[in-house]
Amino acid sequence: MLAYYGTQISPNQLETEEGFLICKNVPIARTGKQLYRAGDLQLTGDPERGIWVERTEEEVFDPAAMASFEGKPVTDNHPPENLEPYNAAGYAKGHVQNVRREGDFLMADLFITDPALISEVKSNAKREISCGYVCNYVPAGDGYKQEKIRGNHVAVVPLG
Repeated sequence: MLAYYGTQISPNQLETEEGFLICKNVPIARTGKQLYRAGDLQLTGDPERGIWVERTEEEVFDPAAMASFEGKPVTDNHPPENLEPYNAAGYAKGHVQNVRREGDFLMADLFITDPALISEVKSNAKREISCGYVCNYVPAGDGYKQEKIRGNHVAVVPLG
C-alpha cells in the first residue's frame, strides 16, 4: 500500500548554473506518532476517523529504508500510481539525493529539473513535500506502527 508523509520544504535553496533548483536540508520523514485517516490504511468503518500510527527510530533510520529514498524521483504532486521503471520518466521532475539522518528527521536534498515546478517552488505556490512510500502496518496498542518503510517518490505539493 502506498502511504504519504508531508512536511514543509526547506528554505535552503540554490540554483545551478543551468537553472536547476537544489533544495537542501529537506525533512522527508520523522520518527514519532502521526495521525492518519482510517481510509489511508484501508481500514473498514468510517474512512475519515483518525488512527495513530507510530514510526520508530529503528524503522525510519533502518539502512534499507534510508537507502530506498536515495535517487528516487521528485514529482509534481503525487502520481496516481506507484512509480516503476515503465512510468517513472513521465512523472519525474528531479531526484532525491544525499539522504541522511539529522536528529529525529530523515533529511535529503531535492534536485529539481522541471522549469514549471522550479517556478512554483520559487514563487511559494508549492512549499511542502509529501513522501510516497510503501510499508507494512502492524497493530500496536491503540493504533499501528509502520515497518519496512521503502521510498517510492518525493512529491512537491501545496500542502503536505
